[in-house]
Amino acid sequence: MKRIISRLKLVVQFIYTSIGFYPTLVSLLFFGIAVLMIYFETRGISKSLEDELPFFIISHGETANMILSSIATGVFSLIVFGFTMVMLVLNQASANFSPRVIPGLITSKSNQKVLGLFLGTLIYTLVVMVNVRSEHYDTDLPGLAVFLAMCFTILCLAFFVYFIHSISTAIQIGSILESIYKLTLQKLRKEIEQDEGKELPAIFETGNWQQLNSSYSGYLQKVDRDAVIELCREHDVVLEFLQPLGHFVIKGLPFAKVTGKLENKDTFCEELNTQVSYYQEELAEINYLYGFKQITESAVKALSPSINDPGTAIKAIDYLTDLLIVRMELTDEKIYHDKENVLRLRLDEVSFQELLSLCLGPIRVYGREDPVILLRLLNLLKNLCQAAKSNPKRLDPITSEARLVIADADGAVQNRGDRDKIDDMIEALNNTRALPQSLPKLSLKLAT
Repeated sequence: MKRIISRLKLVVQFIYTSIGFYPTLVSLLFFGIAVLMIYFETRGISKSLEDELPFFIISHGETANMILSSIATGVFSLIVFGFTMVMLVLNQASANFSPRVIPGLITSKSNQKVLGLFLGTLIYTLVVMVNVRSEHYDTDLPGLAVFLAMCFTILCLAFFVYFIHSISTAIQIGSILESIYKLTLQKLRKEIEQDEGKELPAIFETGNWQQLNSSYSGYLQKVDRDAVIELCREHDVVLEFLQPLGHFVIKGLPFAKVTGKLENKDTFCEELNTQVSYYQEELAEINYLYGFKQITESAVKALSPSINDPGTAIKAIDYLTDLLIVRMELTDEKIYHDKENVLRLRLDEVSFQELLSLCLGPIRVYGREDPVILLRLLNLLKNLCQAAKSNPKRLDPITSEARLVIADADGAVQNRGDRDKIDDMIEALNNTRALPQSLPKLSLKLAT
């Protein structure tokens, strides 16, 4: 039963993040409304309202057929146009930004609901059309149902205007970055709340471990942590994943290991595989690391000669600054205990140093000749230094990254005025008095 529940959680997560979730849900709702209306029509609801509300009830068969045909044609055109707009947005996002932002655009709930409204109205109209019989206009013409189809169409037109506005806003890089930033921040806050904040126990260094081979090849995206902890408790073992979530694992090669007496290794692996999921989408709401990657790649894309948009790169660096400061609150070790406070699980985590290099490295390489980008990176590091005063162990990776930025600036920036500005920023960084060692200023001497 627990295995079924765990698998259902992963299936629900996959369905919820797909582009067809809300359109399917809303379409089923409208189909139910259509069936319900036809049932009420068989009970004579239109005839009972015809005398009291004659302007609401369609009583002429040809008029009803014409209205429903026009609605079906018009709404179908809206659906085609809507999906065409979505495809154009995705194509432009892939070309101008990072392809990895596409899943986030696809899962925009507001756009999904609007498309669902279009599909639902079309389905409702088709169901009602089937029940308009030309030979029985006077007996069972669903007049009220036809009127509701008109109301749904007017609603579609109103939301079509909203849809155009939403699409035009969604494609703006500022909106994309802000959306990724908010999702990543939300996921980080959740991880911090669940972080036990404990140091790595000695068992991970000295235990007698058995390696577990992966049954699949793919990106290990999500683990049902509670179910895995319960599984480890039942078998009285400690489990450690060898790669961070989001990394690629290969079938037949080790992806986890256990310590303890494991009587039936195959059964344990089979149960474990039902509690992990493999798929391709990189969503910040599932793994905060993807949010960092998407913002970084958007900045790198903006610095490419084909785009040449340093303003976007600066905005991305600002978002990374805040996210990295929040990430410093999270420990580099993700260990979890069961209800009896017995150690059961360790998830491999990308360390703060690795994350800092992952984010700043590409931007530094592609923006090394732009003094504005270099100044922004140094400002990022200065803010990290100020935030790390209460967490000194974060200062070493910050210092290492600052030296790399200075080295690139020393070799790439030739203008004396720009070099002086960089030196001023280096001095401001040193003045934070947080670094274990002072950073050197640019050493290359240029002729005046």
